[in-house]
Amino acid sequence: MKSTFRVGAPIFLAAINMRAGLVVINPLLPILKSEYHLSTFVQSLFSAIPLICFAGTAIAMRYINRLGDTNRVITIALSVLAFSLFMRATFGIPTLLLFSISMGIAIATLNYMLPVWLKENGGAKSGALTGTYVAIMGTCVSISLAIAVPLAHATSIGWRLSMVPWIITGSAAAIWWYLKMPHNSHAKEYQSVPHFFANPLLKNRSAWAITLFFGLISMTFYATSTWGPTILVSKGFTLTHAAWIVAISNLIGSLLGIAIPQYLSKKSDMRIALIALALMTALSFLGVGLDHGARIILWMILANIGMAICFPLSLLLAVIRGNDPTQTRLLSIMMQSFGYLMAAFSPTIMGAFFDATMSWSKALGYVVALGLLQAVVSWEVGKAKKLEQY
Repeated sequence: MKSTFRVGAPIFLAAINMRAGLVVINPLLPILKSEYHLSTFVQSLFSAIPLICFAGTAIAMRYINRLGDTNRVITIALSVLAFSLFMRATFGIPTLLLFSISMGIAIATLNYMLPVWLKENGGAKSGALTGTYVAIMGTCVSISLAIAVPLAHATSIGWRLSMVPWIITGSAAAIWWYLKMPHNSHAKEYQSVPHFFANPLLKNRSAWAITLFFGLISMTFYATSTWGPTILVSKGFTLTHAAWIVAISNLIGSLLGIAIPQYLSKKSDMRIALIALALMTALSFLGVGLDHGARIILWMILANIGMAICFPLSLLLAVIRGNDPTQTRLLSIMMQSFGYLMAAFSPTIMGAFFDATMSWSKALGYVVALGLLQAVVSWEVGKAKKLEQY
């Protein structure tokens, strides 16, 4: 355990801000809506803009790779992320939206580079390291969601105070990587990585299945994390209680996500497990939509367990299915570019379903459908086989 933590400490530190600074805005949406009279569409942009950046950054990864080796690229990304978090809290809505772009680019770069870092440094510990760093992301998301509303109400600073913890932790991570990690400004072995549209995996059926699997999970997560607190408020919970429910259910799922992905990744065939997890997520969100009262908390916990286990598994697939760091890099870029492009529209689509029906219970039917599609794709993704060599 100590050796695992020692090997993974750099990416564990990087993982702290890879989602917390992004989703902190979600429980604040009712506050921002009231203060700035925002429409449902504008509210959805807070999630959509970073996700579009997640997808679009893939096209530029060939050039970002030339900044240096993996350590150097991650350090630069962490620095840009810390600066963006600071600027988002500086002024009003225009600044919040503008620096969502640079924040999205920084997080996207980390999304693409951490699986590569694991391929280079993780060895046999890749499963445990992936589960742990994703669990850290989830735990920090839970903390972010839990403290956002109390901090927003604590002082006259308002919603901006909710950003401060993540500005501090983001800055600390960037400084640590700059001072402690060895950097090389040359990365010759990666300059041969092909242009995004020349990626040989674009013709690979298994790579597309993993990409779709990742995309469907991301669509479900970002739709429900964006509107989750709002949905729970519509079910009769206070905004503070809604944020806590989302936070606690996310935390429980994240803790289970540490060990279970490592266990499942060692199985020769993951199809039955992946299908069961997808169906559990779909049925749980159906329960959130149809049920009332305290049982909704149980449905939220079950839904988050399903997502929290599948998400690190989808990232781990890039590591265990790739034959070498370069192929892992190509698969990571492919699945996250298309996957996050799919996810970018998901909060807006779910918001549109609400606008059309004026019912969050009916809008949750969209998420249930995503879970059922994920179950279908899981049949191909769960097969035990490496990607073909190119």
